[in-house]
Amino acid sequence: MKRYAAIGRMFALLLAASGLNACVGTPPPPQGTSQALLATVTKSDVRDYWTNDFGRAKRTGGYSVIVPVESAQTLLESIRGKVPSGYVAFVGTTHNLDDPRIRGAELVVAPGQDQFDIVRLAATDAVNHDMTTDQIIEELKRWDAQFGIDIRQAETDTIQLKLKTVPADLPEFSQRLYAFCPDIVDQGVGDIESLQVAVKQEGVIVLWWD
Repeated sequence: MKRYAAIGRMFALLLAASGLNACVGTPPPPQGTSQALLATVTKSDVRDYWTNDFGRAKRTGGYSVIVPVESAQTLLESIRGKVPSGYVAFVGTTHNLDDPRIRGAELVVAPGQDQFDIVRLAATDAVNHDMTTDQIIEELKRWDAQFGIDIRQAETDTIQLKLKTVPADLPEFSQRLYAFCPDIVDQGVGDIESLQVAVKQEGVIVLWWD
């Protein structure tokens, strides 16, 4: 039996060396699927999962690729209008603490009906501020109803969004924003006035709860 096993291993090595075993490799994903979209746009290997908990927990049912952080938003923009119905696309984990640690950002396509499912898929919470995922979503829905928002990135403790319109009462909104996410000032811009300027000039808000 040992001899037959050795012959089998030798035959497998010969097949690998000659390329004859290519037929047993992973086939390319069918055209029009989330996997094919990610593979075509990013030229990266598609994973059949995305991650939560700073990259340490895998979630199945969707797909992701690892891309350079600096190009993640551009790549997201290029696929958002092409994702199949019933899916959402977003930038996921960027701060990875898994072992071995992965460098880069996740670009995720996963089942969802609207942008608030992005926060659910990312399992974003503010545990140090006693806020659950659903409570965060409730506040974001209020913003969306008032100003319009576009959620582009979400992970364990961070959400990045773009305001579609600048709030008319910017001082009031900035105070509300600070109450919702103190770290954006205390560990970020430093004071409410600077927050107002940033919101008015950029229209992009990065929320994080340390």
